[in-house]
Amino acid sequence: MNSLSCILVDTIANVPIKCFYMSSSETSIFEMSPGLKMAVFIGLSGISLILGGMISFSIVAVLLDIPFSGLQSALLQPKNASIAQFANALASIIAFGLPGIAVAFFSKNKLVSELGFARIKNWNQIGLVILIAITGLFLSGALGDLTEKIPTPIALKNWATQMEDQYKKALYAMTQMKSVLDLLFAIIAVAVVPAIVEELFFRASLQKIIMDWTGKPYVAIVVTAVIFSAFHFSYFGFLSRMSLGIILGIIYYYTKTIWLPIFMHFINNGIGITILYFVRNDSKKMDAVIDGNLPFYWVVLALFVIITLCKKLKETTTDVQLEKSI
Repeated sequence: MNSLSCILVDTIANVPIKCFYMSSSETSIFEMSPGLKMAVFIGLSGISLILGGMISFSIVAVLLDIPFSGLQSALLQPKNASIAQFANALASIIAFGLPGIAVAFFSKNKLVSELGFARIKNWNQIGLVILIAITGLFLSGALGDLTEKIPTPIALKNWATQMEDQYKKALYAMTQMKSVLDLLFAIIAVAVVPAIVEELFFRASLQKIIMDWTGKPYVAIVVTAVIFSAFHFSYFGFLSRMSLGIILGIIYYYTKTIWLPIFMHFINNGIGITILYFVRNDSKKMDAVIDGNLPFYWVVLALFVIITLCKKLKETTTDVQLEKSI
């Protein structure tokens, strides 16, 4: 039912009465402003991050029958690779999946449409995304090399190196694969699950909220990409992951479907896991795959190809809003 609020401006001067009709839906939680939606999203994200860690670590502690104090060293042991993968996937689902779903639930649109689960309008987009994903790997490697060439204070470089060493140890432990079955489980836990929940969190939720708030899609894409990269806690990989985040954001903005960013994210993770499986018995090759650096001058060529492919991707869309120049 609508409530009617009328303001009598000046009946004596024959000025029309100005009335404001306020629908109950305008004050409903289903009509949250972008600012309020951002506040709710941030709050839920903090709670979900804590819950994700607590729940996943508690389950691992029970499975391994060890105290919390021994979890870190236990998860770094190759024999516990599958459990580490499971814990990582479960923590990701809770930490990144719940906030976006919760905010989308309190929306006037249907849950699936609010989360960006729209059909792919043009199947040529899949081929373009595959090419963008492959070229993105070259860009990522070149940016890694470029990052290492940036002058850095010794203290910061030492801290970053320690963080990178811890990341490598965790990745080595989590990607110990002895059979094809191990590979399939790793792909699901380390490639499929993170691709889905992280894209729901960063692109379908955070990027969308920032865009609605600012009205500037490319600001939303870049800010989201910076936060996306920061969440991975890697100095040497910061530019690489930020570039990946920007590309994923552009794909989502152009196509208006979350399926394609999920697909590209999966390709990016899946290729790395698959290559690690085939070089699992050669530590030097594993190091080369994890570092994945290429000469920094590849940045120019990779950017040119990606920009060209993104323009082609834009041409495949039929949305009127996408006719505007980028």
